[in-house]
Amino acid sequence: MEIQKRCQYCGGSFIAHKMNTIYCSPSCNNKDYKRKIREKKIAEYKSQHPLLPLKAENVNSQVKEFLTPTEGAKLLGMSRATFYRNMCDGNIKVVQMRGKTIVRRKDIERMFDNPPEYKSRSVDQNMKKKREYYTMRQIEEKFRCSKKAVRTRIEKYNIPKIYQGRNTYFDKALVDLHFAELIAEFDRRDYYTIEQLEEKYQMSHQAVLSFVLRNKIPRITQGRSVFYSKVHVDMFKGEREKIDPNYYTYHEIMEKYSFSKDQVAYYIHNYDIPNHKHGRYTLVERKAFDRIIKDRMKTNSLAKEKERRELQPRTSVVPEGYLSVAQIAEKYGVSSKHVTTKTREGNVPKLVIKHFNYYNEEAIEALFNRDPEKFDVPEDYITAEQVAKRFKVTVHYVHNRTRTANIPKIIVKHINFYELKAIEALFGKNEASPELQADEKAEWVTGEQVDIMLNSTVVARRSFVSRHRIPSKKEHGVAYYLRSAIEEAMNPLSKYGDKYFSVEQIMEKFTLPRDKVYGIMRYSDVRREHVGSYTLFLKEDVIRIMYERMSK
Repeated sequence: MEIQKRCQYCGGSFIAHKMNTIYCSPSCNNKDYKRKIREKKIAEYKSQHPLLPLKAENVNSQVKEFLTPTEGAKLLGMSRATFYRNMCDGNIKVVQMRGKTIVRRKDIERMFDNPPEYKSRSVDQNMKKKREYYTMRQIEEKFRCSKKAVRTRIEKYNIPKIYQGRNTYFDKALVDLHFAELIAEFDRRDYYTIEQLEEKYQMSHQAVLSFVLRNKIPRITQGRSVFYSKVHVDMFKGEREKIDPNYYTYHEIMEKYSFSKDQVAYYIHNYDIPNHKHGRYTLVERKAFDRIIKDRMKTNSLAKEKERRELQPRTSVVPEGYLSVAQIAEKYGVSSKHVTTKTREGNVPKLVIKHFNYYNEEAIEALFNRDPEKFDVPEDYITAEQVAKRFKVTVHYVHNRTRTANIPKIIVKHINFYELKAIEALFGKNEASPELQADEKAEWVTGEQVDIMLNSTVVARRSFVSRHRIPSKKEHGVAYYLRSAIEEAMNPLSKYGDKYFSVEQIMEKFTLPRDKVYGIMRYSDVRREHVGSYTLFLKEDVIRIMYERMSK
């Protein structure tokens, strides 16, 4: 039997198979049952707890002459805090007594008798006139960036907003301050685009983004274009040594401006551009060089330089009392580069004769202050040349290592003297022990020769010399190992061959199986030595035991 009925809970129609079915599903049945239980409980509660009459003070609060701040706030339909702020501003008259604050109802009603005209509080018109503002569209057009980029930067630097109707205004001074870098002028030859990085290093777009993010490469964003510092990228890619990015190398200047090496040297020398030596590189201050080139392109700075040179005295004969750079370097035991730097810093007058600089001997003497009686070199200090000669390294390597390790030094007559103890601690691992240095028969082999002897790889050789503690030394960057120690490590039994037998030698000499040899040696009083994985037995004890067994 099928009967179409309507559910008493949800009201939906359904097909029932019994006359007493009133719900379309068990879910509706459960929900209606819970509803009835809930209504029953509410009815019971109301019967047990009848409604109480309102308090008289609440009923009469509308007609009270004096009100508390809470009642006043309810009367005006505002929060208690807002009511208190109006009290503090003087908008609402109040009497403050000990433990009680009272407001008169008439004072509240009198506020509405002669109220001031309504003014929009969305923007201060006087402030709008005094200060200048940007709209969102003006910022997008001026700084060539998207709306999302504008909002991100405004939130980052907390630039305040001013609303007027549907428009939003931003303080022009703050926007110009924090958005200036988006339109800052820069030399694009010092930066890579993403496309250039993809092409040069054969990287995908995602790989480029991961690389610059992981290594924190400095970047400049202009509109939708992003430029990454070429110096930092090349440094991380291994095409440039770790050098201060505020400096150029000669090669970078030549590549950027298409100069020859002589042209670079000309600008550095004639315009006194700050530079210094860093290892095998001469570093030139980036900003100073770019400024000189920029001025040179805009104005005829070369004409001024020629005018300055024309004012100098012209002569082809070196006057008496003047020395060349080479003569000063030879006299005072310093490099020509040091003489040039020192005279430039001291502003020593010079004569240019046939493209060579000559300096007054008295001025040079006063600058270098070469009084030999003033300086005494301590006995426990040595020069870089002495360090290089003793430890078989270059002077350049000595300067770099001592600078990195902060080795104590003193400067005497413009020459560095390093503390001997610190030098020996720093370079001692490159030197063989005094006993091996005194041994004239000691033979040393290179790492390649050790690989041939061991028939192993470089990694295996390093593990071998470390495990067996092979004596080593380093000369001019090449590692050497003691041959006798390597041969002994390869054949540990050679040292004990005269006094001891191995198990194999006992088996061969007395024609015994291995188990028999082990049994005899185990239960006999034979002196032995353990060498690595080998056990050696004293020859005289073995021969004695064997003859005793044969005599029986």
